[in-house]
Amino acid sequence: MLALLDWMVWTSATVVFAIAVLASLIAVTVLAIVVPSTPRKGFLPMPTARGDRIYISLLGTGLVMVVFVVLTDLPLPVGLTIAVLLLAIPINVWG
Repeated sequence: MLALLDWMVWTSATVVFAIAVLASLIAVTVLAIVVPSTPRKGFLPMPTARGDRIYISLLGTGLVMVVFVVLTDLPLPVGLTIAVLLLAIPINVWG
């Protein structure tokens, strides 16, 4: 099974990012079961639930990481830090 992943380049930052995405999806699933979310209207012009805001944040984080890799030669942990800080905006500020 692991031989199928040999074509991928897994750096430590990539692994941390993948684990963070998986952990956030598991946490949102468990949280939705324990404490159901009520849609709220924040920054977006439509009501969004907790899972919607997490999904939007993950898409934005992925975009930041791709743009960071394409446009800079800085180490990936720098991009990961920027992406995580931007991840918090839709969740905490606009949620």
